[in-house]
Order: sequence, then structure tokens, then C-alpha cells
Amino acid sequence: MAVGSRLMKDDGIGLIVAQELEKRFHDSELEITYGETDSEGCFYSLNPDDFVLILDAMTTGERPGTVKIFSLNELMDQRADLSMQHDMSFLDLMKLYRCSIRGYLIGIEASLIVPGLELSPALYRQFPEICRETEDIIRGILSKEAKRKTE
Repeated sequence: MAVGSRLMKDDGIGLIVAQELEKRFHDSELEITYGETDSEGCFYSLNPDDFVLILDAMTTGERPGTVKIFSLNELMDQRADLSMQHDMSFLDLMKLYRCSIRGYLIGIEASLIVPGLELSPALYRQFPEICRETEDIIRGILSKEAKRKTE
């Protein structure tokens, strides 16, 4: 599930990375949903047994382009030092309805979240590396999930 605003520079990084990764995962079971800024719609589209990966920009003070992974269950248990416009409402809905959706948030540190249609120079330069790192994370998660299902 990719969320963000294409109109706010780096806030759209999750959407842009998802578009690139869709080409790389075309033969997998992975279904990519472009939620844009509608986290609420994304939340209500889920089934209780779904496993979800959320791609979004984040601002934590890390180096722009840093890719981090967070378990949704762990985020439910603690209020992280995370500033995201979209996934927090997703997490708030999880808390409100007391549901535990299995999955992860993959956050990409933004440089500029201001009006604009293009990525900041910092993320633009790192885009291939950000995609590779995100792909590796997703492949690792999918592999771990496949093993869990066979146990």
C-alpha cells in the first residue's frame, strides 16, 4: 500500500517507489494499492487476514533517503518519534477499532515536504538505491512470511 501526496515533493516517495517496484514484482502475489492521501479508504479496504506493507515518507531527523522498517504491531504498542501525514491516521484507525493488522511500515526519510511535483534533489539522486533497499526489505519480508505459512 503506497501512500503520500504527489503534490508535496518527497511526500510522494512511497508512491514513486511503488511504481518502480511494481515492475520488479509483476510475477509475485504482491498486490500494490496506491492509496495516495486516502489512508482511511485503504484501511477500510483491508480484510482481517491481510498482510500489509505500507510505503510512505517519514520525517524523523535521519539522513534523507534512509529507509526504515517498523512492525505495525510494535507501532501500535508505542507512539514512535515518527512524523507522517498518512500512516498515523492508518495507525489511529487500527487503535480505534482495536484491530491488529499484520504487516510493516516501510518509511523513507524525506528531505523536503513542500508544494512541488518533483522529488527533492537529495531523494532524486538516491532513488535507485532507495528502490533497491526497499525491494530487498520487501523480498525479505515475503520470504519470512512464506516460511511462517509453511510451519
